[in-house]
Amino acid sequence: MTREMKEHELASPVDLPGESVEGGHPFVWTTITILVAALVLLFANAGTLSAWVDEKPVSEVQQQASAAAGTWKVAMDDLGLTAPREALHRRWKQLQAARFGDEAPAQ
Repeated sequence: MTREMKEHELASPVDLPGESVEGGHPFVWTTITILVAALVLLFANAGTLSAWVDEKPVSEVQQQASAAAGTWKVAMDDLGLTAPREALHRRWKQLQAARFGDEAPAQ
């Protein structure tokens, strides 16, 4: 729903036109974006998924999910898709452990 502008008003850069300029479907674009992001995380972040499942309370379902997540992590490791995340995580842990001057080591 658009608002009629009065003669003395200036157009705002955030005023949107009444009809879509592109004529596309925003839900399709949003759905595709979310699916691509989810797939990238599923493939590249398999180690985090496996660790998250392992933190859950032990049950029959958790045991099955843990086995599936472990198998998925091994498959992604074999393809080399988890290497960038692991390198970044390793560097982050090195920086996190860094101490300045006579600061006590982290516990």
